[in-house]
Amino acid sequence: MRIYLPLTDLDRRTLEIAGTRVDLDAGRAAWAVTAEARADRPGEDEEDLEYEALQDAVHIAFGAGPSSARALVIAADVPEGAPSSAAEDAGVFGVVLREATSARIASLHVTEQNAAAADADDTDPALLWFDTSEATDALAYLDAAARDAAPGS
Repeated sequence: MRIYLPLTDLDRRTLEIAGTRVDLDAGRAAWAVTAEARADRPGEDEEDLEYEALQDAVHIAFGAGPSSARALVIAADVPEGAPSSAAEDAGVFGVVLREATSARIASLHVTEQNAAAADADDTDPALLWFDTSEATDALAYLDAAARDAAPGS
């Protein structure tokens, strides 16, 4: 099952060494297309649902950092039974991991805008796609944006 994970410091260490798997703790929040999400949005195709789950993860990532920061979300694959539905405030795509697991990283997605610019815009944030082999490039792009937004730069 494909899940979407806002970047954490532990994930970052994995990406810095260009790892292709990320270890996830039980209880970790993620966003995914579940049977409940499909039932909540009948008639939407799978790609649209995946896009919405990814965007939910992006907005959570924006909320976790400063308004001047861009967001990075990891798309990863876990065993089908690994996630369970999350609390109601996590939205229709919110899930939590039932147990610790190792996930295969499928791709990385970094926003073109920072959180403040995305909040001022009424469209979904545009995302840059990075292959797992480009993990260090994705982090470099994220870091360059943070340096450019820092006072005095």
